[in-house]
Amino acid sequence: MLSLVKFSTHDCSGCQAMAEYDAKTAQSLGLSFLNVNMKNPESYQRYRRILLHQHPLRKNLELPTYILVEDPDSHFRIKGEITGVLPEADFQQRIQSLLDSATVVSAPVTSQGGEP
Repeated sequence: MLSLVKFSTHDCSGCQAMAEYDAKTAQSLGLSFLNVNMKNPESYQRYRRILLHQHPLRKNLELPTYILVEDPDSHFRIKGEITGVLPEADFQQRIQSLLDSATVVSAPVTSQGGEP
């Protein structure tokens, strides 16, 4: 299952503004939603490997950061990322674009003979 993992902090005003609709929007598109407060050691420790895979030194990390992930609790595969504060309609459109791209990328490649 695909999950949208949100990395934020409780004192980020943009993160709080998007909290009004981010989980609802993700769930309306069939995604599970994980909210990771980077200042909460337990939740951050659990999912930091995903964030550090995208931003190894956490340089230029913009909050909130949303990472579309397949299987976030195991051998995760990152499908895309959205950063920064967006209006609800733009946020939904960006997630949908990631989902469309993830579907195309995940499709099997066929040879000329039609075999994968």
